[in-house]
Amino acid sequence: MALPEEHPTRAGENPVGRRNFLRLAGLSGAAPLLTWSSSLQASPVPKPSRKPSDARSHERSHDNVYERMFGVRPLINAAGPVTSLGGTLLSKEVTDAMAAASRDFVDLNELYSVAGARLAKILRSEAAMVTSGASAAMTLAAAACLAGDDKDRMAALPQPTWPRRETIIQRAHSTAYEQAYRDAGMNLVYVDTEEQMRAAISDRTAMIAGLINTEKMDLPGIIPLKQLVSIGKSAGVPVYFDASFSVTHNSPPSSLWRYTQMGADLVGISGGKGLHGPQATGILAGRADLIAAARRMASPNVPALGRGMKVDKEGVVGLMAAIEQFLTRDADALYRRDRQRVDTMKKYVSDIPGVRLDYDDLYFGPGLVLMWDQADIRLSYGDFVKQMHESERPISVLVASGPTAYFGKVNGPALYAGYLNDGEEVIVAKRAREILLGAGRK
Repeated sequence: MALPEEHPTRAGENPVGRRNFLRLAGLSGAAPLLTWSSSLQASPVPKPSRKPSDARSHERSHDNVYERMFGVRPLINAAGPVTSLGGTLLSKEVTDAMAAASRDFVDLNELYSVAGARLAKILRSEAAMVTSGASAAMTLAAAACLAGDDKDRMAALPQPTWPRRETIIQRAHSTAYEQAYRDAGMNLVYVDTEEQMRAAISDRTAMIAGLINTEKMDLPGIIPLKQLVSIGKSAGVPVYFDASFSVTHNSPPSSLWRYTQMGADLVGISGGKGLHGPQATGILAGRADLIAAARRMASPNVPALGRGMKVDKEGVVGLMAAIEQFLTRDADALYRRDRQRVDTMKKYVSDIPGVRLDYDDLYFGPGLVLMWDQADIRLSYGDFVKQMHESERPISVLVASGPTAYFGKVNGPALYAGYLNDGEEVIVAKRAREILLGAGRK
């Protein structure tokens, strides 16, 4: 099972000062960082969890807009930063910044330019821009590689009529999300080996795509990211890295610039997930000429392939405030806290006959994986997930189907700790125990 990389020393890692960031949102001298939901607090020593009853009353003490307006119950998120659950939680500083942004008009292109310049400094790249999520970053990156600065080609997308319209992807780097490349008009060419990739490069090749998750995948024959960069440089073909999962809530700051510094021509990062910015934001960073082309094809420009990929002024400000918080976050303390939560959950389920336990520790953070012989315990993994979701307080759980780009070498329901509020790890573990003990046995 892959374990997270050791966090490097943080001294000197922050290339942009706190006050410079907060000036963008008009929040210089704002309240101390990380003062929001206890699920994200970073302190030198993680606080002990509340009792389950306290956690329940704590969660019900605030006005829940989803229940009040729509009759939709909020979830306990033991699944991680997945888009289908809303992706992330926002801090009070981020929501305050977004509220402040909502009270004034601004020239969006000017705001995008200033925000992009600041992002470029952080990601140590020639240029950068805010996008409407990591998927939009993928589409705009592909569009930039297809059209460059040619106005006629920009207008033709997503139906390119010229030969240079192929993206080469090694199957080990492939995910369902690469539909975003097709949305720009790319034809995808799949290969299995480095030799096949080199042979597939031709005058039709517009881009090579890589997935940063492969760094932690233990599969034979995966082309390393640095090698993809080398292949692209030698062939004169831009290399794009899908780095949407490069940042977890307990990542070191260097995870933001690791892949631009590796030499990728373009890198796309989610603004939600581990950054805890607005989920409908993302970052595209890399070569200045390609970022300029992507900007021209993005909102608010008309006509443009990305006109519908809007990032509002509130989203830009919220993302920048979230990044500022990320750069000062105590990632090591958060990691220790999450492992403590996993250990707490383990105590509630470790004595259940027939249940085997393992850790998963990749892009969703520390999690406890439950495994059992379904011929012995007559409960499928899918039914377990369904029953967790049908609890009095719905609990969302994923099945870690490893080894894949997102999970380690485990296969079973995983109780991830990073997006739980204090005390919810006990609620989750007790409910899991109840379901497993109530299942029929051979």
